[in-house]
Amino acid sequence: MLNVHTIPAFNDNYLWLVHQSTSQDAYIVDPGCAQTVIDYLATTNLNLVGILITHHHSDHTGGIEQLQQHFNHTLAVYGPSNEHIKGITQPLTISTQDTITIPSLGLVQIMSVPGHTLGHIAYYIDNKLFCGDTLFSGGCGRLFEGTPEQMLQSLKVLCRFPDNTQVYCAHEYTRANLDFALHVDPTNPDLIEYSAKVNPITCKKHPFHT
Repeated sequence: MLNVHTIPAFNDNYLWLVHQSTSQDAYIVDPGCAQTVIDYLATTNLNLVGILITHHHSDHTGGIEQLQQHFNHTLAVYGPSNEHIKGITQPLTISTQDTITIPSLGLVQIMSVPGHTLGHIAYYIDNKLFCGDTLFSGGCGRLFEGTPEQMLQSLKVLCRFPDNTQVYCAHEYTRANLDFALHVDPTNPDLIEYSAKVNPITCKKHPFHT
């Protein structure tokens, strides 16, 4: 079973530290900040052995160099081969999707999900999806490089996973996403109900809240 530890970073980033329950060897997903990872690891008995990168933005990759220095350049760094990411040691060429074996993690399904960036990838491990900046609670990532058609297709790819899939996105944008969605579709009962769970005080003031 995959264990996942949450490490908050910056204003709204989530870094995910993952390891199998049978192993102390761990990987960090999208470490934009190295020091937060180092500080968190100091409170555990986990051994960092690798990094999983979803795309090239600095708030997802900025900690690679410092982490390598801290761990004597022993870390395996997985990431998309078609994005310019300094420090990748295990470049992944994924046209649609593929399944590889990553040491200490086992079978990992990797899929191409362009939209936010052209080379964006996501990782699916033991019913857990690490989707970077492609999918968020209440929304999807901004289109910095890709097209709306690409993002829609990427979201359709992620929709194929089972309904009980646990989704680990890289930012906390829920309230902002729901505010925008309600601005566009103010009478949608599902949006109103979800917004009430996320921010009940604000939502009670909404004119369509019942």
